[in-house]
Amino acid sequence: MAKELLAFCPRQASLYTGRMAFSGETTIDGLSAVAKRVPEAAALLPEAAWMHAIVYGCTSGTIVLGQDKVAELIHQSRPGVPVVTPIGAVLKAFKAMELSRIAVVTPYVTEVNRLVARAIHEAGVEIVSALSFRQRDAEEMFLTSAEAFFEAALAADSPDAEGIFISCTGINVSPIVKELERLTSKPVVTSNQAIAWQCREIAGVAETEDDLGALFRHRLPDQ
Repeated sequence: MAKELLAFCPRQASLYTGRMAFSGETTIDGLSAVAKRVPEAAALLPEAAWMHAIVYGCTSGTIVLGQDKVAELIHQSRPGVPVVTPIGAVLKAFKAMELSRIAVVTPYVTEVNRLVARAIHEAGVEIVSALSFRQRDAEEMFLTSAEAFFEAALAADSPDAEGIFISCTGINVSPIVKELERLTSKPVVTSNQAIAWQCREIAGVAETEDDLGALFRHRLPDQ
């Protein structure tokens, strides 16, 4: 994830990562079990006034736990630091680009896909088409090539979709965003891209960078 985030960040950005023990099973139970480790992981991050944000680096995990719960767990150790979640950043990206109908690609199993769909629908965005690899293991997701996600995104695209969302922070898709947007003539949002976009806005280093995707031509919405 760190490498993927940095692909969307300026050179002067600093990224500090903390890790938590995880079974690797990306089911609701597996993603929920991580919650108890979040405060300890946050406590190990640098105590510095220049830290602009703390990111919880799991899209599906945030949806399973809930954005408010994730922020609460992190603030137990790091009160006052803005918390950025993948799904929160993605929904802000949809709002900034005025996307109300999207195609979705995920690596998730069906039970997690249902929760992702619900979170998107509750934000007022319609999923008009979708494709999933239905992978249960996090390592399998990580090892799935960018090319596979590229082809999946093209297959998932629909004439009714205004944009394409590729979900999951544990995948490498930064190399395909620009070409996918060129071929489809639609904006593409990925989990890590949206996180980097929101963090850059918070840190005051927001710049228009077309190579990173159409999202970076837009500002963070007020709400």
